[in-house]
Amino acid sequence: MKKLIKDCLFIFTVVVVMFFVSDLPSFSGTLKFVQLSDIHYSTVREDTSYKLLSKTKPLLEDAISQINSEKNINFVMITGDGIDRPTKDSIVQLTDLLNTLNYPWYYALGNHDTTTDGYLTKQKILEIIKEKNPNYKFNSLYYTFKPKAGYRVIVLDGAKNKGISSNGNIPKEELNWLDNILSKSKNDVVLIFLHFPLYPPYDSPNHKILNDEEFKAVLTKYQMPIAIFSGHYHMAKITKRGNILHVSSPSLAGYPNAFRIVNINNRRKDVVFKFDFKETRLKELQAKTKILTLGGARYKGRDKDQNPTIIIDKK
Repeated sequence: MKKLIKDCLFIFTVVVVMFFVSDLPSFSGTLKFVQLSDIHYSTVREDTSYKLLSKTKPLLEDAISQINSEKNINFVMITGDGIDRPTKDSIVQLTDLLNTLNYPWYYALGNHDTTTDGYLTKQKILEIIKEKNPNYKFNSLYYTFKPKAGYRVIVLDGAKNKGISSNGNIPKEELNWLDNILSKSKNDVVLIFLHFPLYPPYDSPNHKILNDEEFKAVLTKYQMPIAIFSGHYHMAKITKRGNILHVSSPSLAGYPNAFRIVNINNRRKDVVFKFDFKETRLKELQAKTKILTLGGARYKGRDKDQNPTIIIDKK
């Protein structure tokens, strides 16, 4: 009888421990990545308002140095406008620098990255990135992959296919593809990357996604934890709307010359997002960029837009 009681107590203890451990961080349940946006890498020396184009190379080199000093990063994602002008020299030099990263890097297309009537068409930039980046094994500028079990990465191409425009647009074919991928990812934490935010950090009709309502209609069909990471507006802003986290990130070329490191813990009942806001260590350049930028403080955002910890419950 005593042995039976002892065995029962042992089994009960094991069950209780496993229950609580399932909600603790674990290597298999965590993901760590970098979002680097609006690098605007340039081969020209002239600065503009909001962008320190003459110093994009040292700013990027400093960011890469910081990233390479981090441990256990799963990937680095560039969320558009990696280059300022769509030229071959710019994209080749940018990819050469990105290849000095110690971690795999991926790319979401921005409006500055391509042209419809010049050399660097969407097809050409795709060919160059595939040639230069051994981790980019996709045949399209919108694609998906699983960085590890329990996570689904989706990269969207929101750059317009015709004309010169700062507006985004996601074609119906691409939205149908997104819907199909989401329908197969209900047990995953879904991370969507694109240049153009679904909910802009400030009102600018000339920069918004033109068919944003169609985009929203696809997303509202799903209740799993979703996080959308974007750039374009050069501003740090994080908002949570139901099961969807909207993360708008600043520009490396403009004040505050920053990027994000994101740690995610996929737990049994919820998902924890922890953000680490990294500014350039080149403080003289940062000070110069701040002078160039009107209302620089708002682009940096508040602490809740930089270093928050946000939890999304699973339904």
